[in-house]
Amino acid sequence: MTSEVARLRNDEELRQVATKMAQKLLFHTKKLSSLLSYVISLLEVFKKEIQRNSKLGYCDYELAFVCYQAAGVLCKECEKQDKNSDLVKATRDTYNLKNNDYATISAVLEVSDNHPQKNVGNGLDLEADLLARFQNLKSSSSDSFATKASDESRLISGDIPLIDYAKFKGCVTASELHDLIRSFKILLIDFRASKDHNHNHINYPEIVNIEPSQVNNLIAQVPNCSDVDLEQKLSHIIPDAHLARLKKRTSYDLVVIYNFNFGPTGANPNRFDALCERVIAGSRDRISSTPFDELIDILMFRNKFPGHTLSRYPCYLAGGVSNWFEVFGKDSITRTIKDPVLQRPPASFSREGSTNSIPARKPSLKPVDEGQHTSPYLKNFGDYLSTVKSGSSRPVEPSFSSITTTQSVPSKASSSSSVSIPVNPRPTQTVSAPKAPSRKPSSSNNVGASYQPKSSPSSSSSSSSMTQDTTTFLEQYTTGLTNLGNSCYMNCILQCLGATPQLTGFFFPSLSTSASLENSSVQSYRQHINVNNRLGTKGILTTNFVTLLKNMFASTGAYFTPSEFKRVMGSLSPSKQFATYDQQDCIEFLEFLLDRLHEDLNQMVISDPEEKRAISELTPEQEKTREILPVRLASTIEWERYLKLNFSIIVDFFQGQYSSQLRCLICGATSTTYNAFSILSLPIPTRLGSSPPVLSLDDCLDAFVTTELLDDDNKWFCPQCKKRTKSTKKLTITRLPQVLIVHFKRFKISPTGQFSKLDTFIKYPVNQVLDLTSYWPPVGTSVNESMASSEVMSVEREQQVLSTLPTRNQVPPFRYKLFGVANHFGNLTTGHYTSYVRKKSDAKKTREWCYFDDSKVTYNCKESQVLNKNAYCLFYQRI
Repeated sequence: MTSEVARLRNDEELRQVATKMAQKLLFHTKKLSSLLSYVISLLEVFKKEIQRNSKLGYCDYELAFVCYQAAGVLCKECEKQDKNSDLVKATRDTYNLKNNDYATISAVLEVSDNHPQKNVGNGLDLEADLLARFQNLKSSSSDSFATKASDESRLISGDIPLIDYAKFKGCVTASELHDLIRSFKILLIDFRASKDHNHNHINYPEIVNIEPSQVNNLIAQVPNCSDVDLEQKLSHIIPDAHLARLKKRTSYDLVVIYNFNFGPTGANPNRFDALCERVIAGSRDRISSTPFDELIDILMFRNKFPGHTLSRYPCYLAGGVSNWFEVFGKDSITRTIKDPVLQRPPASFSREGSTNSIPARKPSLKPVDEGQHTSPYLKNFGDYLSTVKSGSSRPVEPSFSSITTTQSVPSKASSSSSVSIPVNPRPTQTVSAPKAPSRKPSSSNNVGASYQPKSSPSSSSSSSSMTQDTTTFLEQYTTGLTNLGNSCYMNCILQCLGATPQLTGFFFPSLSTSASLENSSVQSYRQHINVNNRLGTKGILTTNFVTLLKNMFASTGAYFTPSEFKRVMGSLSPSKQFATYDQQDCIEFLEFLLDRLHEDLNQMVISDPEEKRAISELTPEQEKTREILPVRLASTIEWERYLKLNFSIIVDFFQGQYSSQLRCLICGATSTTYNAFSILSLPIPTRLGSSPPVLSLDDCLDAFVTTELLDDDNKWFCPQCKKRTKSTKKLTITRLPQVLIVHFKRFKISPTGQFSKLDTFIKYPVNQVLDLTSYWPPVGTSVNESMASSEVMSVEREQQVLSTLPTRNQVPPFRYKLFGVANHFGNLTTGHYTSYVRKKSDAKKTREWCYFDDSKVTYNCKESQVLNKNAYCLFYQRI
C-alpha cells in the first residue's frame, strides 16, 4: 500500500466480503432469534451510513454495501427456518424498505468501477476530482486484489487520496494516520480525561484534549448547543494552546479523534472482521455508534456560522492511543510535564491494565475539602458571605468600576497605582484598567502578586479626559471605504465600529481635527496589549485596527482603501477565511474582530489549566447553591468569576450576559448557566396572517426570552430523574452592555443543510429611545420560581450583599439610542452590505444619518430610509 492513496473496492469484491461475514455469523449460530438480531444490527449500521450520506454527500459506501448484502443472506436463512413467522416477515419488510438506499450505494460503487463520469443521482454530490480519479480503477492491476480478505492494507492500493478514503470510512488505522500526518495538516483530539491525556498521549504537536464529561455536561445544559457553545465551554478549562487549535479547526485537512482503545486493533485492522465480532457480541448499542458521535455532531453539523464547517467528516483512530503505542512503540507517545513528579520516562502500556486509562503510575490528586478555600478566587455565594463576614484579606484583582470591594475584601495590591483608561463613559463612572500580568504564573496564595503596575497615562481617569473637540471630531468624520472585491461585509462593520465613541475614545483620547493626527499621540493603548496571551494576535490586529481608524480620520470627506487591514485580517482569520474575495457574513467578521481585540487587550490571562478550572468550574453542591440565589446576586457573582479570566475594554463596553435555565417537567429540577455575549442574536418569530410579515424589535426580544419546550430528540438529561425528560428552556437577559449590538437571525438552515433568508420587515427605534429596562430582572427576582417562600432570600438581604459587590454599570434604567445599522441585500452568497451611521452636523455641513455604500457616502438620510427591511445588525449606545 502506498502512503497517500487508497481505493474503493468494486461490488464483486464487496459481495465476497459480505458472503464471508454472513458465513462467519452463521458458523457462530443458526438460532433464529440470534440471526434476526444480527440482521437488525447490520441494518442499523446501514441506516447510519445512509444518514451520513444524506447530510454529507458521502459515507462508508463499502461498509453500507457489505452490511446490506450480509443482512440479505441472513434474511434468506431465517426464511428457510420459519418463513411464516411474523417476526421474520417484519424483518424482511424492514430489509426491503431500504432497497432504494442500497441502490444509491451500489450506484456509487458502479461509478467508481466502470463509469467515472456518470451522474449517480439520489442526492449524491461526489467531489469532481475524486470522480476523475475513479476512472483509472477499472484498469488497476487485479494483483492488488488477489489477497486474503483479512489483509485490508492490500485491498486499498489504488489512486483515491487516502485522506478522502478516511472521510468515507469515518475511521483511520494507526498506519494510515501515520501516513496522513506526514502529508497533510491533521488535528488530533484526545477525547479522554485530562489526567489521562497529561500522562500519555500521541507524540504530535497539533493536539487538543477535550474531556467527554465536558461535552456531556454541555449537551445536558444546552441540548441544542453549537460549536461556538463548545468553544465557550472549553475556553476557561483547556490550555490556551489547545483552545487556539480548536478555534482553527477549519484550517486542518482532517480532524482525527481518539480515546484509549476504542475500535479494532493492529497496524491495519480489518473493520469488517471487527464489525462481525461486535455483532456476535450482541452489544447493539455500540454497533452503529461510537463514543465520539456527540462531539463529531457538534463540530460537523451544529455550526453557528457557515464558515465554521469542517472540510471533511472527522474520523476516529481505530484502537485509540493504546493501539498506537502497540504499533509504533514508546517513542510515539509523550506526556505533559507539569511538575518534577512527572519527569520520568513514559510509562509502558499493559494489556492486563485498565481499559479506561493508561496503566501508569500517576501523581496523587488529593480531593479538595470544600470547606477550605484552596483557591484565591471567590466563586459562589458562600465564599462572598464568609469573606465579608470575616474581613478576609484574600486579594482581588483591580476593578473596572469606581465602586470596588476593597472595603470588605481588601486587596494586597491596593496600594499599587492603576492605569486609567481615557474613555467617555456615562457620568460619574470611572473606568480603570488592571495591572498587566507578569511572565510568571500567579501564585495560588496571592492572585495580586501576578500583576505588575504600569505607569499611568497623562490623561485623567474621569470622562472629562476627552475634550469636547475630540468628541466632536470623532462623531463628525465621514470616510468611505473601497470595496476590495466582496469586502462590503467588512466595510459596513468598520463604519459602525468607527462610530462607537467608547472604542474611538479609548484609542484616540485627544484628537480635535484630522490635521492634529500628525501631532497626536495614539500610543497609550499599547500598554494594554497583552503579548503573552496565546489566544490573541500579540497586538498585530489591534495596532492595524488603530492604523485603519487613523487613516479613516485623515481621509474624512473622501474615501480610503483598507487593503492592508484586510490582508492582516485574512492572515489571522481561521483557514484564512477573510483573505479570499468571497462574500462573507458580516456578523461572523464582527464576532472575530471583537474577539481578537478582546484577547489582545485581555489583562487576565492564566495559562495553568488547573488554575483556570478552579475559577471556571463549580462543584455540584455549589451549582445547587446557585440555583436558590436571586437572579441579580447570582448574575453578579457569575460576572465577577467571568472577569477573572476576561478583563478588557471590549468586555467592559460591549459584553452583556444572559442566563439559560433548564427545568425538568417531571420533578421540577433546574439547571441555570450564565453566558457572556458581545452580539445579541435574536430569532425572527413566525407570524401567521401577515403578508408580508411586519414585526417589531420587541417581538424579537420577546421570542428570545420566551420559554421553549424541549421534547423528542431535544430532551434534557435531568440529573435528578437520571434520564432524559421533557423539559423547558428559558433565556433571560441578566446584564446589559454600554454598547448593545443586536443581530437578526435572518439566515435559517433547513433539515437538508440549505440556508435560506428571512426577509421579514422588523421595526426598530431610529431616532426614538429603546428602553430595555423591563427585560432586566430587578432585585427580588428569583432564579427558581417554584421555591418555597421560606427558602427565598429577602430583598433586604439581597441588597445588603449586592452592596458589597461592584455594580459595573448595572443600574437601571437601560435606555439606548441607535447610532448604526448594517444592512444586507440578496442571499448568503451573492448579497451586498451597506450601513447607516449617525454623524453630528456642524455649521458647515448637515450630516445626521449617513449612508455608507462602500466608498460612496450619502448625507442627511431620512428616518424612513434608516428604518428598512434589510436591517441585519443594529448598534445601540446607552444613554
